[in-house]
Amino acid sequence: MYIFAQLFNNIVKLMDKKQVIIPDKTTEERILDAARTVFTRNGFAAARMEDIAKEADMNRALLHYYFRSKQKMFEVIFEENLKHFFENFLNILTTEEELEIKIRKLVTAEIDMLLKNQYLPLFMLNEMNRNSEMIKERLFQIPQKQLIPEFIVQVEKEIRKGTIKKVAPMHLLINIISLCIFPFAGKPMMMTISGINQKQFELMMEDRKKIIADLIISSIKK
Repeated sequence: MYIFAQLFNNIVKLMDKKQVIIPDKTTEERILDAARTVFTRNGFAAARMEDIAKEADMNRALLHYYFRSKQKMFEVIFEENLKHFFENFLNILTTEEELEIKIRKLVTAEIDMLLKNQYLPLFMLNEMNRNSEMIKERLFQIPQKQLIPEFIVQVEKEIRKGTIKKVAPMHLLINIISLCIFPFAGKPMMMTISGINQKQFELMMEDRKKIIADLIISSIKK
């Protein structure tokens, strides 16, 4: 639970991080798109610069012009992925809105982000398993900023008021995130078992915005 909270707190710096200006943005995007594909498919350890160059349909020299190494490329993509994963989540957590509204917004924001970045769950899970020490090093280099306590205070306040059941705030967050992420992490298996296509999968995920929010809210209401 500590590591989970640390992950949320550490991600804040990514929202303030200045972007490096690269003259040919189109080329950089092509490289990063190719790298995402190769890293997701092969994992960091098995990915080669040659594979990324081939995926981007360019020579390796041009790849090195923009990114000196596979490690540098991975760091850019990993930080970008962390930002995608948690930016909206953190912004919503710190609003002054009622808990039920906040939960519905959290679910909607996370599923919307995952629909736009469907490779993310597998990429993150693969790299956290294959390169756990490197991932920890990247995470703990980012200064902490306390945002999660505001959500914890709100949940505990609702418990004292008697409007919701006694629930651990971090478990509540884990439940929300898990229910949003799992269908995307298990997407190939789910699509195969259910026999649905990509469009049907995306429509199902749209339906899950309400289903997950209703489930979470009903589980904590008295």
